[in-house]
Amino acid sequence: MNASTSPVFLRRPAVQTDGSLALPRACTLAPLVKLPQGLDAWSDGMQGRVRRWRTSSKQLAVQAQEVLAACGALDTASDAELQQQISLARGWLRLDPLRAKGHLPQALGAIGQVAARTLGLKPYLVQYMGALAIGRDMLAEMATGEGKTLTVGLAGVMAGLSGRPCHVITANDYLAERDAHEMLALYQACGLSVDAVVASLEPEERPARYACDVVYLTAKELLADYLKDTLTQGPPEQQARDAFRQWLDATDERAVLSKERRLLVRGLHTAIVDEADSILIDEAVTPLILSAPRKSRGLSQAVVMVSDLAQALQANTDYEAQAQAKRIVLHPSAIARLDLLAPHIPALWRPKPRREELLRQALLVRCFFDPGHQYLVQDGKVVLLDEFTGRMTHGRTLTGGLHQAIEAKEALEITDPNESLTQMSFQAFFRRFRRLAGSTGTAWEAAQELWSVYRLTVVRIPTHRPRITNYRAPLLVTDVAQKWQAITREVLQEQARGRPVLVGVRSVQSSEQLAACLRAAGCTVRVLNALAHAEEADIVAQAGQPGMVTIATNMAGRGTDIRLGPGVAMRGGLHVIVAESNESARIDRQLAGRCGRQGDPGSVTCCLCLGDDLARRLMPQAVRNLLQLIAGAPRGTRAALAASAALAFRWAQVRAEREAFAQRWSVLRSDDWMDSALPFTGQGGQDPA
Repeated sequence: MNASTSPVFLRRPAVQTDGSLALPRACTLAPLVKLPQGLDAWSDGMQGRVRRWRTSSKQLAVQAQEVLAACGALDTASDAELQQQISLARGWLRLDPLRAKGHLPQALGAIGQVAARTLGLKPYLVQYMGALAIGRDMLAEMATGEGKTLTVGLAGVMAGLSGRPCHVITANDYLAERDAHEMLALYQACGLSVDAVVASLEPEERPARYACDVVYLTAKELLADYLKDTLTQGPPEQQARDAFRQWLDATDERAVLSKERRLLVRGLHTAIVDEADSILIDEAVTPLILSAPRKSRGLSQAVVMVSDLAQALQANTDYEAQAQAKRIVLHPSAIARLDLLAPHIPALWRPKPRREELLRQALLVRCFFDPGHQYLVQDGKVVLLDEFTGRMTHGRTLTGGLHQAIEAKEALEITDPNESLTQMSFQAFFRRFRRLAGSTGTAWEAAQELWSVYRLTVVRIPTHRPRITNYRAPLLVTDVAQKWQAITREVLQEQARGRPVLVGVRSVQSSEQLAACLRAAGCTVRVLNALAHAEEADIVAQAGQPGMVTIATNMAGRGTDIRLGPGVAMRGGLHVIVAESNESARIDRQLAGRCGRQGDPGSVTCCLCLGDDLARRLMPQAVRNLLQLIAGAPRGTRAALAASAALAFRWAQVRAEREAFAQRWSVLRSDDWMDSALPFTGQGGQDPA
C-alpha cells in the first residue's frame, strides 16, 4: 500500500446533454495542479489565504435569504406548479450549472420546497448557505449536527439537474446507503435517479447503479472501478483509435450508447465530497493499487521460516524497533542467525537482500501490527482495518510481503502475493474532476493544504442554534490500566444520572477491553466496532436513550447522528469520552461533535494516557516524565495542570500530522514527476464543461 507513482489515463468519451456522443480529445486529461515551489509556494499560500478572507459567509447568507424567500413563495403552489418550477430549474442549470443564468435562488428555493414536501425537512438558512457554497465549488465547514446530509442532497439535486454525472463521496458504505435512501424521495420528486454503490455489490450490478443521475459511494469504490475501466479500455493510444473509429462508424446512436455503457463509471464531472477532510487528506496518504494474485515459488516456506526466527530474536539485542519511523534496524547478531538459516531457505529468497527484507517485515508486523488494531483474523483470513473509520476492508491487502508476514505470525495459510496492475493516488484522481466541492465539520485546520492540492476554498458556515457543549478538564493517567479504571468511574457516575454515554476508542481490542471492565462493574454496554458492523444502525439508534452506554471505534466518529431519548436533554444530554487521542485532532473533534447537536446540551471529557501509542511514539521521554509527575500530584494540583498535559498531547498530534503531511506531499511529488516524465500524456487543457 506504500507505492506512490500514478499512471495517466484517457478521459472517457462524453455523452452530450442531447444524448449524442462527443468525440474525445486523444490522450487528454484535465490538467493536474502543479505543486508550487520556493517563492511560488509562498505566493500561492497567500493567494489561498486571501480567497478564504474574501469568501465571507455573510455573502452566502444574503443569497440564502433570497433562496428562503423563493422557497416561501412556493408554499401555496400546487404540486403541478412546483414541478413546472423544477423543469425551469433544470433548463437553467443545464445551460449554466454555477449560476443558473441568474435564477439560482429560484432554482434552489424550488428544490428546498420539494424537500419540505417529500422529506418533511424544510431547509434552514445555514443549510441553504452550505448548498450554495458547494454549488460554487467550495468546501463548506458545517458543525456536526447541522444537517449536512440534506445540505449535500440539495447540492446533489442541482448537480443532477445540470445533466452532468454527479458522484457524492461519503466516508463509508453504511453512510452511502443511508444517505441515498434518506434522500431518495427528494431526488425522485425532482425527476432524478439515485443509488448507492457499495463493496458488497456484484460486478454485473454496478453499471446500472453508475448510470443513475447521482451516485453515492466511497472514494475507494469509485477509484477502483475507474481503474478497472482503464484496464478494460487498453492503452491510451488504443483508446483514442477505438473512440475515433466508433464515432465514424456509428450509424445507430443507440448502439453507440449501449457499447459505451459497458463501462462502469459513466464519467467524471462533479464530485461532492462529504466529510471532505477525511477523504481528501487523511485517507490520501497511500494510493489505491489494483492488483491480482501471482504465484511466487518458495515464498510460503521462506516466510514461515523467517517468521519463526523473528519470534526467537530479542528486541534491543538482535534488532531495534524505531517507533516513530516504524522501522526495523537489524543488529549483527540477527544477521548472523539469519545467515545460518540461509541454506534452508528456498533458492529464490536466499540472496542476502531478499532474506534480510523478509526478516525486517516479520519483525515489523510483530512490533507494529496488532490484532484488533491494524487487522482482524476472520474465517482463517487476515482482514485489514481502516485506521480512520475503524471498519473492516475486505479484499484489501498489504504489499511488499507484509500481508504474508502477518499470516505467518498468526499461523494462517500463506496466500499468494498480489501483483500490481495499475494504481493512482487519490490526489491525482480527485484533481481529474471538472467540479470538486464538499462539506465537513473539521476543515479549517487543513484549509491551506486543501487549497494547494485541490484548489478548494474553505468557507465556515455558522450554526443554526448556539452550541452549549461543556468541555471538562481532561483526565491524565500514566498507564492503560489506570485509564480503564478512570473511564469506568466516570461512565458509572454519568449513567447514574440517567445520561447516555458514548466512549470513543481507536481499536477493536481497546473496545473489548473497556467493555470487559464496565461489565465487571455491573454496567450494561453495547459495543460498536468492526465485528458488530451488521448491528450499526440499531446501536446508533439506541445510543441516545437514558442510561445507555456505548463504546465505539472511529465508526461512530463521522456522519453518526445520535438522537437524544425522552428526558435526556433535561439531564445534561449525551456525554462523550474521548478515551484515546487520535493522531489528528480533527478526528477527536469529530467524535466530540456527536453531542451538543442543534443546540442540545452535552459534555465532553478527554482521557490523556501516557501509555497510549501517541504518547509513546511521538512524545519525548523528558515530557513524558514531567507528565508522570503531574499525574501523581494531588487531585487539585493535577486539575490545575491539566491544560499543560493537553498542550503536550496536542503537540504530539501536530508532529503526527506533519509526518502524515510529508507522506502526502511525497505522493504529490511523485505524481508531478510522472506527469513531467511522460510527455505523451498530452495535457493540452480542459474540454469545456
